Amino acid sequence: MTVLRVLNESDLNVTELSKLYGVSRQTIYTWLSGGHPQSNTYGARMQTVITAALINAIERRVLPLGSMDKGKRRDRIARMAVTCQNLRPAPQ
Repeated sequence: MTVLRVLNESDLNVTELSKLYGVSRQTIYTWLSGGHPQSNTYGARMQTVITAALINAIERRVLPLGSMDKGKRRDRIARMAVTCQNLRPAPQ
């Protein structure tokens, strides 16, 4: 499960992904180029859980979102971000 797969299959851009993960765009670019958060940190565990949730959404065809108004898309991403940020981190 990789962030690259989520980027390619979800039709989300880097800015939207950064909102979902709760990190900066630069962090997303670092992950895309092969960088990873330090293992066993809260950030690494959250990355694992959020990536799994987004891949699940892709497989269930919740993502990609399809064409919609910019405002509606922004609101949908904001709601998804709240859900992602409220997930429990992966166990250590």
